[in-house]
Amino acid sequence: MRPTLLAMLTLFGVLASPSGVFAGSGWQSAHFRDHELVGKIFSKPDSQQLTLDQVKNRAAQAQFVLLGEIHTNPDHHRLQAEILQYMVDQGRRPAVVVEMITRAQQPVLDYFKANPPSGADDIADRLEWGKSGWPDFAMYRPVFEIALKHNLTLLAGNLEKSTVRRLGGRVGSRLSEDERRKLGLNVAVEAEVGKAFLEDIAEAHCNMLPDTVLPLMADIQRARDHVMASALLDPANKDGAVLIAGAGHTRTDWGVGALVKSDDPKRLLSIAFMEVFEGAKPEDFAKPSHDVAIITPRFEIKDHCAVFRKKKT
Repeated sequence: MRPTLLAMLTLFGVLASPSGVFAGSGWQSAHFRDHELVGKIFSKPDSQQLTLDQVKNRAAQAQFVLLGEIHTNPDHHRLQAEILQYMVDQGRRPAVVVEMITRAQQPVLDYFKANPPSGADDIADRLEWGKSGWPDFAMYRPVFEIALKHNLTLLAGNLEKSTVRRLGGRVGSRLSEDERRKLGLNVAVEAEVGKAFLEDIAEAHCNMLPDTVLPLMADIQRARDHVMASALLDPANKDGAVLIAGAGHTRTDWGVGALVKSDDPKRLLSIAFMEVFEGAKPEDFAKPSHDVAIITPRFEIKDHCAVFRKKKT
């Protein structure tokens, strides 16, 4: 059963913004910068009032830190890099798992680990980032530069495209039971969680996907979550790991957060960077899907569903 609004509000507190990055002048996203919720921090489970510095301190103490972005928002990437840099400044040396890199590209990262490049752009060139469909590498560059400067291990966090196609039913052969097991798809999902998961996928695709496609999309999402969680939990990561991924993957009710979750608050910290919108209220962000939610201006105003409908017609 989904939490009621009252229950969600008791899990989160609307918190005062610190100075510095939240002062307003530093925002790169243009829309709704003056909204009263911009820069606010929501936290669970006990409405503890946090500043950005306190969030950073929690990150420095957590074994696994999930930094969930909206891919196109430069402020989210800036904050990801700021939190990672703070962790490093406190003596941490976590591995960095990147959703935008597939397992098939891991050899590129391994090569540059053994043969440090002159700069992060060398990695982007070898990965053919410009052809990948992800946003401009310039937004991700600071995270890669921190990893290179401090010799942090970079790990791929995504499925190879061929496996995605097979999971999506676009080629003749389905995954074998052994292949599904290796991707965590042999584990049944609790009924209520599975229902909410499918509803979330449907909504994310403007409720325009056929019902028969939704389970396939769920398998792809779950398999990606499994790959990211496996990379985070690699025993070689002696000082934990940080995940750079979309906020949908960093959830603790399902997603990567659920796969590495424990009762120890120092084991996992899941942070979501969320965009404000016109008419937004605190309860719009009071969701128990992440440990911390940081509200930023909006990068673009576009009716993605209208674009999606146009493509479908």
